[in-house]
Amino acid sequence: THSYFILLIPDLLGDVNAEVNILTQREGQSVTLHTGLTGLHVDTIFWVFGPVIPNTSIVESQVIRGENITEFKGRFSDRLQLDRETGSLTIRNLTLNNSGVYQLDIFNTHKTSQRFNLTVYAPVPLPQVQKISEGDVLDSSSEKGSCSVVCSVENQIDRTLSWYRGEKRLNQTSSPDLSTNLSLSLEIKLKDKDIYSCVAANPVSNQTTKLNIETLCLQFVESGPNLTTIIVIVLTLFIGICCIWKKKDIKGCCVSTSGSPEEEDSVV
Repeated sequence: THSYFILLIPDLLGDVNAEVNILTQREGQSVTLHTGLTGLHVDTIFWVFGPVIPNTSIVESQVIRGENITEFKGRFSDRLQLDRETGSLTIRNLTLNNSGVYQLDIFNTHKTSQRFNLTVYAPVPLPQVQKISEGDVLDSSSEKGSCSVVCSVENQIDRTLSWYRGEKRLNQTSSPDLSTNLSLSLEIKLKDKDIYSCVAANPVSNQTTKLNIETLCLQFVESGPNLTTIIVIVLTLFIGICCIWKKKDIKGCCVSTSGSPEEEDSVV
């Protein structure tokens, strides 16, 4: 039985003209490589896999003397399931290492082949939005007042980062260099009432962080009062102190006046 498989495998690797089906799925999910076939009761079925070229056997299934014999191989054999009727292959609990090329070869009176190119993506994390130059004091009363922010996210394959104003995309960035984070800056007017959001996405998922201008930018206006506010505070304190001293002087005068009759009685 095993020699029969070994003799066939080299011929499988040479079939580069098989139809290619493109599939994407998220890490941790399941995917089924559907063949679109039926009635494979007595056919011999092979599935081979490789990151770039399918060169490792992962499923070998045939019927010998009326008995179905199926063997799963490789490091993720415990997550494979074969539909013997259709030849379709299901992979459960996907990992990033499951990305690659899968080839199906069916032998009966003739050979039939199909190829599947599967890409598994990690879930997209929530992008982080921060203000640039947090020490700056902004004047919200100025029509020219603006706030610069930057959005960032960890980079992964086929991941993009975009700024949106409402439903309109303002800009977008991506990078093949997975060793550095994606980042995208934006400058907005403090009086702008539009809704801004930063979106991190890949082909199977996305995450959105909405920009709160008041929380992120205008907090520095409140913590850093302008000159007019300072002058008003100083004048208020000065007037208050003057009133306190004036009241003390009036009270002292009244006490002195009420003591005069006692002095006259003592003289008499």
